[in-house]
Amino acid sequence: MGELAEYIDGLPNICGSEQRIEEAIRGKGSDPVFGPPGVTGFADVDSAFAIALHMHQPLIPAGGPDLRTAPIISNLQWMMDNPSIGDNHNARCS
Repeated sequence: MGELAEYIDGLPNICGSEQRIEEAIRGKGSDPVFGPPGVTGFADVDSAFAIALHMHQPLIPAGGPDLRTAPIISNLQWMMDNPSIGDNHNARCS
């Protein structure tokens, strides 16, 4: 599997690779996507590492008139920077 493009049509690629995900789900790859219930396959793993982004705190454009130049920040950072909007005051309750 190759690298993901940093930009798509001039915009930052913050979504991933939907086409690759779709191919995997549709079974076009050689490896199974899901195992049977109760079977994890973890017995064969000697070492593993993962990074995850909590989906409630996605990356968002940080303002500006042009999405191509707007900085990308986390939704949580935007909430911390704007505590008077909506329920953003809850961002500090962690």
